[in-house]
Amino acid sequence: MTTPPRMKITRIENQKKRPGRRSIFADGVFLIGVGTDTLIRFGLRTGDEITPETLRGLERAEELLAARVAALRYLAVRARTEREIRDALREKEFSDAVGAETVAALKDARLLDDAAFARSFIRNALTLKPTGRVLLRRKLLLLGVDRALADEALDEILEGVSQEDEAGRAASAFVARKSARLRTREKGDAKIRQQLTAFLLRRGYTWDVVEGAVKKAMKGAGGEGEDL
Repeated sequence: MTTPPRMKITRIENQKKRPGRRSIFADGVFLIGVGTDTLIRFGLRTGDEITPETLRGLERAEELLAARVAALRYLAVRARTEREIRDALREKEFSDAVGAETVAALKDARLLDDAAFARSFIRNALTLKPTGRVLLRRKLLLLGVDRALADEALDEILEGVSQEDEAGRAASAFVARKSARLRTREKGDAKIRQQLTAFLLRRGYTWDVVEGAVKKAMKGAGGEGEDL
């Protein structure tokens, strides 16, 4: 339906089923529903004229409000990256422009911070279980953290963390779980070594760290500790 060049607001009333929302009627016909804040922001009252430009402004303001509410609900579950918020809003069929503006507003309000997210993610991951730099970096990139930010956060958090010691503890625990069962079989040590190597690589440790951890764990368990 084509919007007339100018219409007059004939009635503004509260919506019974949605407190805080107002219905605007122009020329006796329902025009749009808006939040109270939007109504105040635009300064609209009964008797005012409303143009197509004003109507588009109202629609845009309501779309941005809806996007921000959706983003805040998403953030209430856990911290998110900028890309996660943009992707979530896109799934809800908000335009990329609205997504970008919403992300910018959340950043200004300090509710989105990819650098802080990366540092927190790394700390939490290391608290749950030993994890190597390679895997941590890969997960951060998949979540949308910029490469430079990911590397900066990894350098900061892992500065005081020995990847060799972390991998060594994980390796020792792994060997202890596996040795009793596999040592009774032929070539049990070789089987454990293969599985341990694959396990540590999956955890994201570099090859040189894995090699040292496997050798040390196998020797500590009384098995063969030759080079991989």
